[in-house]
Amino acid sequence: MTSGEESSPLRIGTAERTAAMKALDEHLSEGRLGVEEYGERTAKAANAVVASEIAELFTDLPEPHPQLPGTVAPLTAPLPVAPAAGEVAPKKDGFLDGWGPRLATITPIVAVLLFFITKQWFFFLLIPLMGALVYGGGVGRGDGGREQRRRDRRDRR
Repeated sequence: MTSGEESSPLRIGTAERTAAMKALDEHLSEGRLGVEEYGERTAKAANAVVASEIAELFTDLPEPHPQLPGTVAPLTAPLPVAPAAGEVAPKKDGFLDGWGPRLATITPIVAVLLFFITKQWFFFLLIPLMGALVYGGGVGRGDGGREQRRRDRRDRR
C-alpha cells in the first residue's frame, strides 16, 4: 500500500454486531426509535461488514453506542473525587475503640484473681500492658497535641 492510498475500512465481527444490536435495543426501549426504524437498523447492523456501516446507524442517537475497532472507549466509570482541602476522612472504628476501655477496666480484677489462683506476681504486668494497648501509642488517634507543640517550637527558632 502506498502512502497516497486511503486505508481500507476496518472489518468488524460478531461481537461488534451484537453490541450494536444491544445498543439499538436500548434506544428502542427508551422510545428513541420506532419499531419499523428499529427493524431496519438491526437488519443493517446484522449485515454490516465494516465499522463505518455500524457507526452510520448511531449518528443521530445519543449514548449508548457500541465500541468499534479503532475508536477510543468511552469513559464509563466516574473519576475518583479528591476530598476538599482541610477535610479529614472519617475515623474507622476498630476493635479496641469500643472494647478497649472495658477491657482496661476489668484487667486489674483479672490480674488480682490470677495472682491469688496461681501465686505468680507477673500477672500484675497485664495492667500496664493493657493500658499501653488501649490508650498508648497515639498513632492515628488524632491527638496531634504533642506534634503541634513540636511544630510551634520549631517555628519559634
